[in-house]
Amino acid sequence: MDTITVIIHGWSDCSESFVQVKEFLIKNGIGTVETIYYADYESREDNITFEDVIDGLYDRFKEKGFIDKDGNPLKHLNVIVHSTGGLVIRHFISEYYSHRIEKCPIRKVIMLAPANFGSPLAHYGKSLLGMVFKGRYKFGDMFEVGRKLLDGLELASPYQWKLAHKDILINNPFYNREQIQTFIFVGAKGYGGLRKFVNKKGTDGTVVVSGTNLNSVKFSVDFVSEEEKISYIYPKTDTAFCVLRNYDHGSIVDEIHPDRRSQISQLLLEALKIKTAEDFGSFKKRLKMITDETYKNKEIYQQFFIRTVDDHNMPVKDYTLEFFVYRYKDRYISQGEVIKKRMSYKEIYWSQKVHSYITDEFHNNTKDPSFRRFIVGLKGLKKLLKDCYQDLGDIILSVKIHIPKIDEGIYYQTEKLKNIFLLKTENGDIVEETPSLFYPNTTTLMQLKVNRATKYVTVSTEPKRH
Repeated sequence: MDTITVIIHGWSDCSESFVQVKEFLIKNGIGTVETIYYADYESREDNITFEDVIDGLYDRFKEKGFIDKDGNPLKHLNVIVHSTGGLVIRHFISEYYSHRIEKCPIRKVIMLAPANFGSPLAHYGKSLLGMVFKGRYKFGDMFEVGRKLLDGLELASPYQWKLAHKDILINNPFYNREQIQTFIFVGAKGYGGLRKFVNKKGTDGTVVVSGTNLNSVKFSVDFVSEEEKISYIYPKTDTAFCVLRNYDHGSIVDEIHPDRRSQISQLLLEALKIKTAEDFGSFKKRLKMITDETYKNKEIYQQFFIRTVDDHNMPVKDYTLEFFVYRYKDRYISQGEVIKKRMSYKEIYWSQKVHSYITDEFHNNTKDPSFRRFIVGLKGLKKLLKDCYQDLGDIILSVKIHIPKIDEGIYYQTEKLKNIFLLKTENGDIVEETPSLFYPNTTTLMQLKVNRATKYVTVSTEPKRH
């Protein structure tokens, strides 16, 4: 079966930005003018949705003869995506092929700085400022920004949560060396010049580096049952992930050029040429070595994606997470709960410092604030806990959720919202627990379920008057 290469751009972009990528591939023997295609979608149309994009892609693939009328493969496809293109291709695969992955025409996905778990710039993208800093602003488009796509791109969006549960947090993810070989490349450098104004910590200028990886873990805490239940879903995806020191969100594409030899262009070629699972495994190990070198003298981040629901899985939109530090004593921990009630002045001081550090970039999703996101620099956290040890001795770190009542008759059973034990230190170093809380360069999903109750419903043998 012949192989076709398809290039998919990101938000507020078009295939014109990838002409040099196609020329580079042809020059290096990867396809021809006739076998490398661009997939374009009007990302700044306010009414277009991700469902529209993948529906159009499915129809165009039929028209081009890549798949037959039932979606069965007529060609093998290698897909190269940038930024939002990562969400597009994941949605496409999960929608049309997750139930019949053996029929999927896609053999490889190469993601360049994919927005798998959003971008801190997405909610700014709805403004003129966001369009200007994206770099492809046109005066005629100033009132059209692609609001529905930007809703999906916003940090902690319901769209990302739903998609992750369809293609990552499943029993048998298809992103692996035997089915769909998946390669993720992202830069670790923010923008320079005027655009450095929009840089956020842990980003390549646009996407969160730890939000590009597909190797996610999920923790679920159920406060509804009589006994608190904590469950885990461990990463089962098998993708090749690489963070490159000297690239930002734009240059990771711009440096793939027929007249240049760059690190990213050579890695792209290697990825496209890999055939066997063994070769994939060897390449994956080498990419890990590159990533480790990138972070030798650089902060490394982990992103946390929180959702809080009630006992009917309805969103809880008003809640607060608070982190606490206690001097370590074994008797303070019981069945995953910190049971110490009173805090010393030093414990209060260090709780405030650690809480401020963890929640420094806390984001409530604007469409549904039951979804929240924060990002933690892991090296910085370890240093902070070391400083704490010097003053307080070994410590316990915990988190508690606070939820106000709805009104006088509708409330959440807050007495069940325990102070959850997260970690402890030994000689100032974090003690590794099983399961671990820390997964560098990943997005960790956490769902909290709480019981909503009401006094407005009564059952009695006596009648009630209004």
